[in-house]
Amino acid sequence: MPLLMIRHTVRRSLSTLPPLTAQHYDIKRGDYSKVNDVDIELFQSVLGDRVLTDPALVEPYNVDWMRIMRGQSKVVLRPKTTQEISKIMRHCNGRKLAVVPQGGNTGLEVVFLCLMK
Repeated sequence: MPLLMIRHTVRRSLSTLPPLTAQHYDIKRGDYSKVNDVDIELFQSVLGDRVLTDPALVEPYNVDWMRIMRGQSKVVLRPKTTQEISKIMRHCNGRKLAVVPQGGNTGLEVVFLCLMK
């Protein structure tokens, strides 16, 4: 699907966004740094084109599947290997950048371990 069609689909599906969670709940942001251009360059050196910064492409990752919560992330990183994750996390830890891991964006990322035989 061409990028233009993806952007149009995303904009149409997010035409009524929920309010920012930070405005809805009185939660103080921790003492974290903000992502800057140097961070983006490092992420791109590790992940190539799997770094999303276009607001139209990032926004779906900021909204939960029930369309109740909305975050404010400016970048989405899509690593494929544990080595890429390790490099990203090392950098984020050193720079004190907040990281929000995401699975299916449902809030239902739970591990079940069944011990029944």
